Amino acid sequence: MPPATSSPLTPVSDRIVVEESGVMTAPVPASREDAATSVMAALAEACPEGEVRLIGSMATSAGPDAFSDIDVRWAIPPGQASEQLQALRLTLERVAEVESLRVDPEVRPDSCLVFVRFEGWPLWWRVDLEIHATGLRTTDVRGADPWSPAESACMGVIVTVKALARNRPEAAEDLMARALRRVDGTDVAGSWPVRIASLLDHLESSSPSTAALVSRTRHLVREVLGGESGRGADDSDRGLPD
Repeated sequence: MPPATSSPLTPVSDRIVVEESGVMTAPVPASREDAATSVMAALAEACPEGEVRLIGSMATSAGPDAFSDIDVRWAIPPGQASEQLQALRLTLERVAEVESLRVDPEVRPDSCLVFVRFEGWPLWWRVDLEIHATGLRTTDVRGADPWSPAESACMGVIVTVKALARNRPEAAEDLMARALRRVDGTDVAGSWPVRIASLLDHLESSSPSTAALVSRTRHLVREVLGGESGRGADDSDRGLPD
């Protein structure tokens, strides 16, 4: 692993946290808390007999920081699990247009893990939805997007940046290594912006379908870490809000 040269982090303001947004079919929630409330309300309405609650940092007394995602646990009665999984995308479309819905391919006993991004929501606000039901042994969700190693690697870049912003360099190294492995990427020597830019360039070249996500990720990296973030760094934020 090439050593990273140190680079001061740019302070993150509310403007940076609620960053890029594209074409939206519904207003972006005013806050992460409002976003979480909307998701939980849709799940509760879909399955009144179930139980939905926040987990992770949003469920702690300290609360989330500027970089937290939205972690939700949804417990479904066993007899309703299949029906709810097959209708999940439609359920979430009641919140906002679903940009990406991916199911972790790892089979977990009595549960599955779903990653959701909504159109126009900040990249920090990805929803990690744990679905629990006794006897659940499937990752089959109707309307789920195919599992994409490239998209997974791009999400790996985002959590790497999150670790750096939280001053956790060792965690960032591990997360970066995992992101590289997902797409057979090669690390390069240099600062964090240089290393991340190299991976994003690789993703852009090898997986054109992730180009829009890569562009948004470059913008996020520049806002948090500063410096260049790869190809088109001088103009890749055209069309993005200030």
